[in-house]
Amino acid sequence: MLEKVYGLRTAREDLSSIRNQAIKPLIKNAAVPFTYIGCTPCVGGKLAGVQIIGFVQTRNVSIGTITLDGKPVGRSLETDSFRGIYLSGVTGAANKGPSIAKHSESIVEQCREIFGRYGMTAQNIVRTWIYFPRILHWYKRFLKIRARFFREFGLISDNKHYLPASTGIQGGGRPHEEIFLDLIGFAPKKKKVGSISTMRSERQDEAVKYGATFSRGMAIEMEEASLLHISGTASINPRGETVYLRDEQGQITETLIDIGALLESRKARLQDLVITTAYCKDRKTYEMFRDVVKYLGFDDIPFIPVFADVCRDNLLFEIDGIAVKQHEGR
Repeated sequence: MLEKVYGLRTAREDLSSIRNQAIKPLIKNAAVPFTYIGCTPCVGGKLAGVQIIGFVQTRNVSIGTITLDGKPVGRSLETDSFRGIYLSGVTGAANKGPSIAKHSESIVEQCREIFGRYGMTAQNIVRTWIYFPRILHWYKRFLKIRARFFREFGLISDNKHYLPASTGIQGGGRPHEEIFLDLIGFAPKKKKVGSISTMRSERQDEAVKYGATFSRGMAIEMEEASLLHISGTASINPRGETVYLRDEQGQITETLIDIGALLESRKARLQDLVITTAYCKDRKTYEMFRDVVKYLGFDDIPFIPVFADVCRDNLLFEIDGIAVKQHEGR
């Protein structure tokens, strides 16, 4: 349903070709879209890793390809219990020039058009991943743009807010792309299955209180398990301040503790993470992350480590991911 390939920006064509050849025998539709995130793998080589969110197609499950201007941009999912859409690498039509505002407006219009086809609105957005080749240049401006859109769509008001889980991180796209995103939308048909709720942490306050319009995490209730979407999480205290400045070990440990606390709010653990990316500022940070993970016994967690700038220059490390918490007694 949603596939991410992390690799060197210069290796995009080679790795994409290899991926397309490998997938042909596995599926009927070889045009299934994926997102290529240009980055430098921490472990060397061209490819950092691949992440796939998938569903098994049965009699009661319908899966289709979403197109825009004749090109595949995502996948749709329909079951007896819910409807889902998964958009990959949406860039908008205005992908040339220096204006992040025009890029963002174009992306929003494309997403709105696709959502309309499936009877969804912004209230059905569960998760976004937003990639910027130059995140430190654009991120503060983007926060204001996103907040304006969310107010227009009714996700933020004076009395309440509904905010999806999100990651805003450095990632390279095609030439002239200043921003591109992946997105998941869900519309439940029943009260329990497919229902969506916001995750909250006792260690980190809601990000909207310091101007960042995303939730710490979102939970989707499935029949046999909860899908826990963890937003990009870094070493930030409840007031929104970076803590453990210039301290790789401190920031990494704080981040893991914060994610652990968020998962614990849904009776899950770090070991329940099934997809996760570790964004490291530099090699020193990566080497410390590798040592901390080994020391804590988290070697089995499927981290994909890549070098990337986080949304603040003083943040050295960030993690996002998806955890699966099986329902007890099922």
